Amino acid sequence: MKKVLKILSHIALTLLFMGYIAYQFRTDPIEILTGRQVTGAEVSYPADWTFADGYSTIAVETRIGNPHSVTVFCWIADGKLHIPARDGASKDWPSYVMMDNRVRLKVGDRVYPATLRRVADADVAGLIAQGAIKYPRFAQASAGVVADTWIFEVNPR
Repeated sequence: MKKVLKILSHIALTLLFMGYIAYQFRTDPIEILTGRQVTGAEVSYPADWTFADGYSTIAVETRIGNPHSVTVFCWIADGKLHIPARDGASKDWPSYVMMDNRVRLKVGDRVYPATLRRVADADVAGLIAQGAIKYPRFAQASAGVVADTWIFEVNPR
C-alpha cells in the first residue's frame, strides 16, 4: 500500500509540474484561464466591427509591455464594438486598461491594435440591454450586476 501511495504521489507531482510549465508558456487565454500575448496576424483597425458579432467571445490583451489576456464577450451598439467586464472593479484586466488603455483584440485568428474607453455608468444599463440581443441571458441581469459591470468602447489607437 505504501508503494502505491508513493507512485501516486509521484504521478500527482509530475502532473502538477507539467501543468505549471504549460501555464508559464501559455499565449492566448482559454475560456476562464488567462493568457499572455495573443497570437495571430496583426492587422489594421477595421472601419466596421460588425464581423465581430459572428464570434461569441474574443480575446483582449492588456499591458502591452507585460501582456495579460482574457476571454470576453463583445457586441455592437451604436456602430461601435463594446466589451463588458462584470465586477469590473475587482478584476485585473479592467484596472490594467484604466492605467493604459492600449490593447490588442484577437477576433478569430486576427489581432487588432485598439484602445478601450470606459463608458459612463449612466449608459451601462442601455448597453447591456443592447448586448442582450446577442446574449439573451443579459436580459435577466439584476440591478446589482448592472451596477457592478464596466463597459468598454473599442476605439482606434
